Amino acid sequence: MSDFGTSPNTDSKNLAAITHIASIFFAFFAPLLMYILKSDDAFIKETAKEGLNFAITVLLVYILLGITIIGVSLMPVLWLITVVMYVIAAKTATEGQVYRFPFTWRLIK
Repeated sequence: MSDFGTSPNTDSKNLAAITHIASIFFAFFAPLLMYILKSDDAFIKETAKEGLNFAITVLLVYILLGITIIGVSLMPVLWLITVVMYVIAAKTATEGQVYRFPFTWRLIK
């Protein structure tokens, strides 16, 4: 059971999971596209919003890391953490739940 009263249908779960996996390759474009195109589906909209907030946070952290040599050397670690988080989010979406990314600035409410 999700926070939306009823369990999301299979198509919604699959689209939410695909959004997270696509975010690995297309950064914030995948969740932004789903957020705009599927705003009528509450589950997909909430999932895309979480993914979008996480992608923006990761982008800001990459910018901060790019300032120093030590930060640049940490970028592969951030990439690995990001991939793992998106895989966890995709698995959670297939179960009909919205994954709340830790350490994420919730800029889009």
